[in-house]
Amino acid sequence: MQVLKEWLVLLVATCLLCCSACEYEVPVSISVGAGPSFAITTGSDRLVTFSVYAPLHGERIAAPHPDVAVVVWEIKAINEDSSVEGSRLVYGKIPEGYKQVVPSQSQTPPPLPVGAAYSFYVLPAEAQPLGGYFYMDKTGPIQIRSPDICLTLIKGREARVKCGTNEPYQEPKDLEEMVRRNRIGP
Repeated sequence: MQVLKEWLVLLVATCLLCCSACEYEVPVSISVGAGPSFAITTGSDRLVTFSVYAPLHGERIAAPHPDVAVVVWEIKAINEDSSVEGSRLVYGKIPEGYKQVVPSQSQTPPPLPVGAAYSFYVLPAEAQPLGGYFYMDKTGPIQIRSPDICLTLIKGREARVKCGTNEPYQEPKDLEEMVRRNRIGP
């Protein structure tokens, strides 16, 4: 019995020692600025993919998935050593070490019209993926919290639903009011 206790103490001590030596990835956070531009914070500053989505025709809010929105700009790392200089991306500018996937490399991404909410999706090398939203105002982009859009698989495709339910998502009648209520930052 004493041998078992000593073995358990040794096992727990070894686990604690191993865990204390681990490096934990700082969670990803993103701030949207003029341009739009995206200030990305991760522990490694490495990202694999960055995508911007525009609403489908007839809609005003884009969720971050190609089944329910249009990818208007997407970049991917060329190799695993690629990192974003200063952790800042500017819409339409391809950082060194990345290639533009959408639109094709020879094309410039389209301007983002005022009066719509766009989404972005970040796939970092080590941290959890993250998405977010911004509204294009006449004064520039305004970062907003999720407009209560969730995605669910229906008949093999993602569909927009109201979060917490399986009811179809209904866009707000007054998008500007929704933006005022969900604004992040000043």
